[in-house]
Amino acid sequence: MSADDHLRRPIIVKRHHGEHEEEHGGQWKIAYADFVTAMMAFFLVMWLLSSTTESQREGIAQFFTASSILDLPAGNGALDGGRSVLTAGDSRQDGLTRVEDGGLRRDSEGGESAGEGAAAQAMAQAAREGASAAGGARDPIERQRFEAMKAEIERLMAGEALRDLAQNIQLEMTPEGLRLQIFDRDGAAMFQPGGAEPTPRLARILEVVGGVLATVPNAVVLAGHTDADRFQRGAYGNWELSTDRANSARRALERAGVPAPRIFRIEGKAAMEPLLPGAPADPRNRRIAVTVLRADAVEAARAAARHSTEPRR
Repeated sequence: MSADDHLRRPIIVKRHHGEHEEEHGGQWKIAYADFVTAMMAFFLVMWLLSSTTESQREGIAQFFTASSILDLPAGNGALDGGRSVLTAGDSRQDGLTRVEDGGLRRDSEGGESAGEGAAAQAMAQAAREGASAAGGARDPIERQRFEAMKAEIERLMAGEALRDLAQNIQLEMTPEGLRLQIFDRDGAAMFQPGGAEPTPRLARILEVVGGVLATVPNAVVLAGHTDADRFQRGAYGNWELSTDRANSARRALERAGVPAPRIFRIEGKAAMEPLLPGAPADPRNRRIAVTVLRADAVEAARAAARHSTEPRR
């Protein structure tokens, strides 16, 4: 090969940075897309904050800061005021499922307990007025939390280990909130006769219920009830016994995790509000009622208390 042939030969230079360009050449597009998405989310949040009320913002914040399943909305939001009776046997033979004059309605469509006393009815009316004054319907997040709590208790009580205890508990939605009635049955007492200490049966029920109540922030009212049989031990009668039983249930719930400040009121009702008005001596009238209050019911009760203590002019 001559020197001229060498000079005429083309020189080809190969560069090996194609992989580098392929690795970094398109990343700016991804970063830019992320930035645009973040800005869109930011302006969406700003728009929501400017177009929602304070109560709606609190509901949204509560949704994203929920600490348990019971703080989250349940289902599709269509449930409201349902009622459930966890009792075994044929409902046609159970006194709790019959509709009687002055009795209790136990259907799947909800409704109010006709055995409630004047105080409970007054509180219900105050709660309704408080909700109306606050701007209409109750907080939907709280309503769904109550439904989730009710479903959770039903699920636990329907388990294999607790199925027998379900015969002693009834759940219902009331204007004040979720009410649990824990009552005696023949051969399955919640307290010893004339005593205020829970039997192992009641202690187990309160342990389960307290574990669920500990996951929600709502206030709780406990009421003790006796049957119509006269009980007297010196100056100690049904009024004192029902109050002591409610206090005993309170201590059990606190041991199960319910903070003491959550207890809003303790009531002793004696035999004044029987579960079965047509059978005042029925053992199911001996019961503990645990009511988990709605926030508006608490505010209405406090407003009524303030009004009653104001000096009249």
